[in-house]
Amino acid sequence: MGILVRLILFVYVLAVLVALIAGAAVCLNLIPAQTWQNVLKNLIAMPETWAVIAAMILASFCLLAAIFSGKKEKILHRDFIELQKGMPGEVKITLEAISTVAERAALAVNGVREVSVSVEDQSGEMPVKVRQEIVLGQGFAAPEVSAAVVKAVDDALMTALQIPNVPVEVKVVEVTHAVTERARRVV
Repeated sequence: MGILVRLILFVYVLAVLVALIAGAAVCLNLIPAQTWQNVLKNLIAMPETWAVIAAMILASFCLLAAIFSGKKEKILHRDFIELQKGMPGEVKITLEAISTVAERAALAVNGVREVSVSVEDQSGEMPVKVRQEIVLGQGFAAPEVSAAVVKAVDDALMTALQIPNVPVEVKVVEVTHAVTERARRVV
């Protein structure tokens, strides 16, 4: 729901709440009949009242239109991709598995300090694509590191999951001065 629709809804709810409280006070005889009848006569005589009524009707239509014309977001309706269908059985890989393999591959590239991975739906031969936002270490060239990340992710997805040619998009979101210590293997 957009901010404008939320603002209209907020004002609309406040106006209806005030009208309901006033109506409840009249029904409970908290406001004398002579008083509310005089106020009502004066309100009806004012042109601003009709403007407020017109605005409330317009707001009602805007809110009704917002309900029925909700923006259709592209949501991945499945949580896996099918790699193979046939006699041996179905091979399905979860999007989380793809994300994990892509994240580990990107973190292994020299110059990548942090990575955020999302797997998104797309049309075409490959039903998914990998989007990665990386934090680049200072002193590393973004084009070289991005190319290395794409190659590492492509190789890792092919090796681990046998998924060829998954589109990989790399976005450098920050450059950091911090040096992270990586665990060193002792052989």
